[in-house]
Amino acid sequence: MKLDLWSALGGLALVAGLGFMGTAPFVADYVVIVCGLVGLGLAAFARSKALVGPATVMIYAALLLLAATLPFVHRSSMDLLPLAACLPMLAAPGIAALLERGRASLDRLGEHIFPLLCLFGVGSAVAFGLWEAISTGTARAGVGNNPIHFGGITTILGFLALVGMVSNAARWRVIYLAGPALAMVGVVLSGSRGPLLAWLALAVVSLPVLLIGFKSWRLAFATIAAAVAGAVLFVVLAADSLLVQRLLTVPSSLASALSAEDPMTALLAFMTANDPYRTALYEAGWQALQSSPIVGIGYGQMMPLVRALYPDMTSLHTLENLHSDIADFAALGGAMGIFAYFLLLLSPALALRGLRLRDVPGLWLAAVVLIVGYATLGLTNAMFGVLPQTALFAVALGGLMALGHRARVRSQARPEPRQ
Repeated sequence: MKLDLWSALGGLALVAGLGFMGTAPFVADYVVIVCGLVGLGLAAFARSKALVGPATVMIYAALLLLAATLPFVHRSSMDLLPLAACLPMLAAPGIAALLERGRASLDRLGEHIFPLLCLFGVGSAVAFGLWEAISTGTARAGVGNNPIHFGGITTILGFLALVGMVSNAARWRVIYLAGPALAMVGVVLSGSRGPLLAWLALAVVSLPVLLIGFKSWRLAFATIAAAVAGAVLFVVLAADSLLVQRLLTVPSSLASALSAEDPMTALLAFMTANDPYRTALYEAGWQALQSSPIVGIGYGQMMPLVRALYPDMTSLHTLENLHSDIADFAALGGAMGIFAYFLLLLSPALALRGLRLRDVPGLWLAAVVLIVGYATLGLTNAMFGVLPQTALFAVALGGLMALGHRARVRSQARPEPRQ
């Protein structure tokens, strides 16, 4: 089949975003953004319906909310940064339009191309991470990226690869179980607790979707056995890692925190014992939200507030944000910022409107991975607004929107059963 401009640009965005975001994040993100924005322009010229879908409208609404806070919080050009950093989300409908209008088959995209690219992405990232750890002796690999970002990207890609387990009936689809296993290796290499928490959360929410989609007890048992084997492998391989050493401090701090009578006091004590610096950042976000609950204080005023509240914590003074999506959006935009955050986070669910889990389990699995993965990773790290993470979400959402559109077209074309 002859490849057209739409298919070429859509395919390039997928290859860059899913295949190379873990190994060349600061190149792949710009490829995704450029392809998506070009697709957005082409889609506007062609009046594509991808530009008015519910998920796209949620992105528009989130950006408008962020823009609406600017007249109230603007003090310098720094306050414009959150809106500018979230604009790459507009690549999602552009990529969706490219894939929908291209001549390439969306059936093959959903069955194998999407999950295979994710599997290649996490596999190559882990390979480079292992090489970095062995050759340099570093305790926290990042492959040219921040280690926690590296761990988060590999976690998302690894679980997105599971889409291939329930999107086709090929016997060799069990290879996609390697996705979460490779993601766990990436988490251990990063030495970060946030990606480990996200991995555990995704394992819990993905398993029911997989079991529903399998419709086969053999595959169900194979998946459960693989999960158990992965846990054993983690204990064996990560016993002496920095990640496990950091986790060993959790039980003692939890025991001391539980001695507090008030639940909120116990939670604060637990957070402070495990990570006093991140707890301080959360408290700064809460202070900012209290001082301006509707529109926030603006991005440019966040870190000066941190420096004023915690003059002795000098390591916080050089940070660029509060290292938490919910804290960042609450501080920079108040209630409007929090609403904008949830609009972006939940947009994958709207991409699958009208589609049932049992009919398209692979697509719902991808949506669950994006929502739960980014929500969990966003508790301890900035996700939306950081280019590689934002571009990864946008390209995965664009693919999901295109596949959701294809599934709806097929369901409408299917003849109704005779009475």
